[in-house]
Amino acid sequence: MASAGRAAEAQSAGRHRDPALQALVDKVVDDPNPNPGAFLLARDGLTDRFGAAGVADRATRMPMAPELKFRAGSVTKTFTATVVLQLVAEQRLRLDDTVQSLLPDQVRTDNALSSAPITVRQLLNHTSGLYDYIDGLLPHFRSLDQYWPREQLIGIGLAQPRYFPTPGTRFRYSNTNYLLLDLIVERITDRDLRTNLERRLFEPLGLRDTSYPLARTTIGGAHVHGYADVSFLLPNAPDATRFDVTGVSPSEAGASGALVTTAADVTRFYRALLQGRLLPEPLLRTMLTDTVPATGSAPPVVAYGLGMYVYATECGLAYGHGGTAPGFQTFALNTRDGHHQLVAHTNWNSLVDSGIDKDFWAAFQQGYCSDPR
Repeated sequence: MASAGRAAEAQSAGRHRDPALQALVDKVVDDPNPNPGAFLLARDGLTDRFGAAGVADRATRMPMAPELKFRAGSVTKTFTATVVLQLVAEQRLRLDDTVQSLLPDQVRTDNALSSAPITVRQLLNHTSGLYDYIDGLLPHFRSLDQYWPREQLIGIGLAQPRYFPTPGTRFRYSNTNYLLLDLIVERITDRDLRTNLERRLFEPLGLRDTSYPLARTTIGGAHVHGYADVSFLLPNAPDATRFDVTGVSPSEAGASGALVTTAADVTRFYRALLQGRLLPEPLLRTMLTDTVPATGSAPPVVAYGLGMYVYATECGLAYGHGGTAPGFQTFALNTRDGHHQLVAHTNWNSLVDSGIDKDFWAAFQQGYCSDPR
């Protein structure tokens, strides 16, 4: 791992280390914050600047660097949504098609699909009202590396009552929505989501460091290690508040958050998307402007489109997504034309709802609006 760390440092040396970004990430890792490491990568056209602080691996002391792979969490949702919208562009799917018509075998008299119809659009923008299966995982937990079948996760999400009875009336973030989209993509294309992501996005865009693992709990190549507070799950674990959870099974997230990637690949994807290279312009406009108020989200989030957050920053509207996976937290923000971009990452989070990581939250907002030096 030491050699991988040196290679990452060497690559970072070819970029401009920006004092303003560096000051922000230094604050993220300063005591008493529990974050082992953090980075900010800003891209303006062909120019990159960054700040990186702390370590990517506490055991080897490998320095944090923006070239390392990490689990991207819900940033995955924009990738999944793009595949769905490509199927819309190909006229193989309509935004107003209902889940009940597309997945009739999922409808049962005793589950949440038995009442008012839910559309593909409402899955994409989190207005379905469906219960978030993440909130119901704890009774089923056995170990961090256990494999979670998609059918089990969907079943957990559909077994509970809806958050509200009438779809489309308000926003309520639910990962269950994107597992159903995964199933819809598979039914329509007769290929799993991984194959669709690889053929439609990863390969055409040259995202060589991006993958969609489900069964694999390890990350290949030089990567960030993620740390979390597992004291409520594994109270006897050593160093339970900063426990290495890198080996958690990505099957727990699936289409809602299983992506492994790098900052460079994230910026390449969003730039291609926002510059109209992945979707026809009218459909891209719908993705960004067919929004609902993101009720309950912390500022600068103001709205949610079709797999895309809208952020009202001090320097104007930004588009992208945040992502949390056990031990990892990421934000990707972009201007409408994809010219100015920021990826922010830290390798710690709390598995319990203990509030916002204030210094990291400030870092991604201030970093996005910082001027190039």
